[in-house]
Amino acid sequence: METKRVMGQFRFRVSDVYDVPMRGKVLRLKVVEGKPSLKSLKPGDRLKLQSPSGKEREVTIMDYAITGGVQSQARLDATGELDIVVAFDDAVIDGEPVEIGWMATGS
Repeated sequence: METKRVMGQFRFRVSDVYDVPMRGKVLRLKVVEGKPSLKSLKPGDRLKLQSPSGKEREVTIMDYAITGGVQSQARLDATGELDIVVAFDDAVIDGEPVEIGWMATGS
């Protein structure tokens, strides 16, 4: 099934979240819309997280997580998954921690 491009934007669903001691949180993201490029998802770039209740926050990608393998465009295209690291503080919106089912958007 081919993913569709929506005005250059893309959306992910958070499919897993776990702590990396003294580093931050790993968010496993699964593509649900668009065709993201690693060029627009580099460390230092920002994504918008949205909770199921509608709360939003921009987060900075600190790094890629490599627990599932080295992140590459080929891997992202093949699996539709990307593992990123964000700061502990970025992974909370109004006291609500990021959880499975949240959405992440970017362009």
